[in-house]
Amino acid sequence: MWQTLWTFETAQFRIEWRVTPDHDVDLSFDETGETAANLESGLWVSFGSEVRVVHKATGIELGSDSLWGSIYERPSEFRDHIGMNARGHGSYFSDMVRQAVSEARANLSKLCRAAA
Repeated sequence: MWQTLWTFETAQFRIEWRVTPDHDVDLSFDETGETAANLESGLWVSFGSEVRVVHKATGIELGSDSLWGSIYERPSEFRDHIGMNARGHGSYFSDMVRQAVSEARANLSKLCRAAA
């Protein structure tokens, strides 16, 4: 079940970030068992994220990016990484938005050329 946690809208487009539980997360890195224990207790959750760019008038998805296997206490913490690139750290959320928008622009350009 997908849950939308963030949206940004322009006149014609909506960018949305949504998450869903990920019950098939790879825990091979978990040498101490801490991650598995925290997931099992419910202290942490594992989830997949998707950022989509949707044309508002038609509902057509023009671009998207997804990432699975994220583990946080709350999924909202994933978006807290926004802006970290300025401090020299990566930001999965910002990267996903950039990728989805880039794909949407490329697809929209193709659609416009095909319609001409």
